[in-house]
Amino acid sequence: MKRRIAALIRRYGSSVQAVFPDRTEIVRAFLQPVTSRSWQNMDHMIPTGGEVPRGQFLYIGPPELDIRGAEHLYLAGRYFLVRRADMIVFDDAELFLWGLCVEGGREDPWSS
Repeated sequence: MKRRIAALIRRYGSSVQAVFPDRTEIVRAFLQPVTSRSWQNMDHMIPTGGEVPRGQFLYIGPPELDIRGAEHLYLAGRYFLVRRADMIVFDDAELFLWGLCVEGGREDPWSS
């Protein structure tokens, strides 16, 4: 399963630049807006997962790069702030890193 997920991220992900205090790395990952349809799916699938403010972007990337320490992520001339990231583990294998980001320079839904 880990190899299949890694192959999907490599093949269909975008080049995301992760800027850390001491380095910059480029990784293949998904960084997509959370749409109204995905909100409906999350309401049905994760009813007790906690409240996720609207205006967020979903990050799915390889487990080898932990974005929790990143200052910013850049994609297509836009920058994003990491608000939350967690490792998804199945059968003791780290499959991918899941995160929620907000676009920089916009109103921060986490502070409202």
